[in-house]
Amino acid sequence: MSLARFVFRLRVEEAIALAFLLPTTYLTLAANAYVREAGVLGDRHPGGTVRLAAAAAFLAVLAAAHHRWSSAPAVKAMREVLPFLTCILIYTNLHDTIGFVNPHDVHDTLAALDRTIFGAVPAVWAERFVSPGLTELMQFFYLSFAAIAPSTSLILLAQRRWPEFRAVTLGVIVCFYLGYALYLIFPAAPPRLVLVYEFKRTLQGYPHLFSNLSARAFALLPVDSRAAFPSLHAAVSLLALFYAWRYVRPWFWALLPFAAGLWVSTVYLRHHYVVDLFAGWMLAPVAAWLAPRIDGWWAARQEALGYATARGVNPRAVAPQNAPA
Repeated sequence: MSLARFVFRLRVEEAIALAFLLPTTYLTLAANAYVREAGVLGDRHPGGTVRLAAAAAFLAVLAAAHHRWSSAPAVKAMREVLPFLTCILIYTNLHDTIGFVNPHDVHDTLAALDRTIFGAVPAVWAERFVSPGLTELMQFFYLSFAAIAPSTSLILLAQRRWPEFRAVTLGVIVCFYLGYALYLIFPAAPPRLVLVYEFKRTLQGYPHLFSNLSARAFALLPVDSRAAFPSLHAAVSLLALFYAWRYVRPWFWALLPFAAGLWVSTVYLRHHYVVDLFAGWMLAPVAAWLAPRIDGWWAARQEALGYATARGVNPRAVAPQNAPA
């Protein structure tokens, strides 16, 4: 079987995940080897290899389960959510490798744009409102992204609305990967790292609440993180709102205040420049437009090869003799 035929047996979201997973896995391993040789290995870099090992073990188990029990509901469900889980794996490992791939940072330009537009960097300006209670609220909104991002997909999955579920999931995945590509092209550290000397007040919350959870989450990331532009928190949450409006209208109204709170929190907590949010909001409609077109092109290729498609189209029983290889 040719490589093209093997690849087109996959769903498009699986192929996209594979296309990103292979090079980012190599980069993670290469970056870890480099920092070990250079003697600059921090206490956070090894997490990348641990995550890769865990992911490889999980994929092996899933592949064996799919081969043995392909029709089992649990196996089918895991296949549906696997591309999204792969997104998260690549996201966490990119934090270790962006600066290794492209050392040409643009965060000074982003800070300058914020100053030009607003007369000050909003992340710095917002510290006049800092209080433990507000910090906890902002941490709650920021952490809610983990639920916001897959929320519309999960509702559609629970309703067994498979075509809509795939459309939403693919749109979110495409948005993530477009953002990852832009991270590599425009590496930028967040205001909390770049403008550290401009902040006069710490974001102190209350013990054992959301601030504590957030601190644990950020302990997994390297101190030289380069994943500010664009804001995928802004892009993916806007996309979740868009799909909620289209497919699950009541959820849109429930989700809206959480998404708005999330956007404010990214600035208050010093994770993003406002121009990062602008870029994220512009990225969302691009992903929504691009995803169904990628899916349609992929399904047409699969049909031409006689393969089953994720769209539920019945392929020809035998591939035509002149089908592309």
